[in-house]
Amino acid sequence: MSVTFKDVAKLAGVSTQTVSRVTNGSSRVAEKTRERVDAAIKELGYVPNKGAQILGRARPKVIGLVTIDIHLHGASLIANGIRKQAKEIGFGISLAVVSDHSFEKIIAAVRDFKAQRVEFVIMNIPLSKEEAETLVSDFSAIHFVFIDVPPQTQVNAVYGANYEGAKQAAELMVSLHKKHLLLITGPHESSASELRLQGWMDVLKKDPNIKIVNQLEGDWQAKTGYQCTLQALAENNDIDGIIVGNDQMALGVLRALNEANLKVPQQVSVIGFDDSSDSAYFYPPLTTIRQDFLLIGKRCVLMALSMAEQRTLLHQQEAIVTQLIARKTT
Repeated sequence: MSVTFKDVAKLAGVSTQTVSRVTNGSSRVAEKTRERVDAAIKELGYVPNKGAQILGRARPKVIGLVTIDIHLHGASLIANGIRKQAKEIGFGISLAVVSDHSFEKIIAAVRDFKAQRVEFVIMNIPLSKEEAETLVSDFSAIHFVFIDVPPQTQVNAVYGANYEGAKQAAELMVSLHKKHLLLITGPHESSASELRLQGWMDVLKKDPNIKIVNQLEGDWQAKTGYQCTLQALAENNDIDGIIVGNDQMALGVLRALNEANLKVPQQVSVIGFDDSSDSAYFYPPLTTIRQDFLLIGKRCVLMALSMAEQRTLLHQQEAIVTQLIARKTT
């Protein structure tokens, strides 16, 4: 039977913590106590497990990710980008999914990472300025990078250029001379959704001939795009353009228009946001705003490690450019 810390501690008449200090070379042990422990180690033939000691002291090479549901296209691609970049630098990833906007659940997820001694955590979940800054203040040992926070938040962040991409979408509708528009946003707690709405409105309000017939809120999923479109059509049949907060909701929009026997784009033009991998195969193929989710994930990892190395209090924010992808729905 192998000799353990407890055996050494019992023979030397000390605690197991004292044995640990002696074997780790700590100076916080009285000389007589050290001599008793050394004598017990020699008598019992105890061999310290240095590998276990090193693992006990070292932080794990893990990137923590707190994310919305990864069945959503963007969330899954961002997670994949984080995984790929982490692997390149010899890190793994640990995943915590928070499916609803509960700050208590978010804090619990971060506490779990802290308990695992995870040093780097990426937050791909909507947070207010106050919530994000609270996390940074309360968990000062963790290097955070955020993806969905208001631009003025004093944190490190990487995100798609939501406002600029949304302006491109609205400008396309203006160039097509659309006059009666339906806007379908993502959830209001998402800063990405709010920035897209702001980008649309800043363009559309400049044209006095354009009327926003309705503005409805979805949850990024196809079902709510479908439901919002049916609701809007029931209230107003003059809609000739629909701007949608993401491609998954746009898929639901296209189904609703088909059921209403409205031709796309001859009667109603539709534009999404994201350029999901399937959007080119919708019917008709979807015009959209492309953002590079994989790059967002990779840049989050690099920013987290960079800020840890620099040990600076300055906050970095990086916007990843978007691109208009014109297809058959416009």
